[in-house]
Amino acid sequence: MNLTDYIAESKKQYTYKVKIAGELDAEVLEHFKQSLAKYDMDSCTAVKKTPITKNPLGFPDLENVELNIFDVTLNYPANSGQIIEMARICGISPAKMIVVDKDWDESMQAEADRTEDTTRLETPEYPKNTKEQDDASKKYSESFKDIVGNAASTAFTVAGGKTPKAKFNTDADGGKDSPFSKVKIPSAEEILK
Repeated sequence: MNLTDYIAESKKQYTYKVKIAGELDAEVLEHFKQSLAKYDMDSCTAVKKTPITKNPLGFPDLENVELNIFDVTLNYPANSGQIIEMARICGISPAKMIVVDKDWDESMQAEADRTEDTTRLETPEYPKNTKEQDDASKKYSESFKDIVGNAASTAFTVAGGKTPKAKFNTDADGGKDSPFSKVKIPSAEEILK
C-alpha cells in the first residue's frame, strides 16, 4: 500500500451540530455556508426550526426564542471556536450560537431521553419520620414558648448598682432660680392650682 492509498482510506470527516437562536436571515445563512468552504465543507443539512420555547436548552440568557438547527460536515479539521468566529464575520452573534460535535450532541440527547422525570409534587414518597425526628421537630417548634414566657419576668442587674432616676428639662424644680433670670420657676402643682 502506498502513501496515496493510505491517505485516501484514512480520510476523516468532522461533523458538527450548529444551533442558532432567534430569527435567521437566509442571506446571512447562505453567506455563512459559503464561508465554510475554507474548511472543505462536504455537506450541510437543511435548517430545522424548533418552536419558540421559554428557556431554550444551551442558551441560559435568552428567553422565548426559536432555534435553527443544522448539521455541517467538514473534511478539514476545525474546532467550534473557529466555526463561531466564521459565523461572527458573516453577521451572526456568537452569543446566539452553539457549535458542538454531532455525536456528542446525539449522545447527550439520548441520555436526556432515557432519564425519566419521576418527581411528582402531588405524591411525595418520603420515608416516615423516626420517633427521634418527631420529638426533635416538636421540641424545635415549641422552643419559642420558653423564650416568650420568660421575657416578662426577666430582671437585669446593672454593673455598679442602681443608677439615680434621670432628670429631664421638663421636670420642674419648684422654687429654684431660672437659669436666665432671677424669676422663680413655678412647680407643676402651682401651675395647676
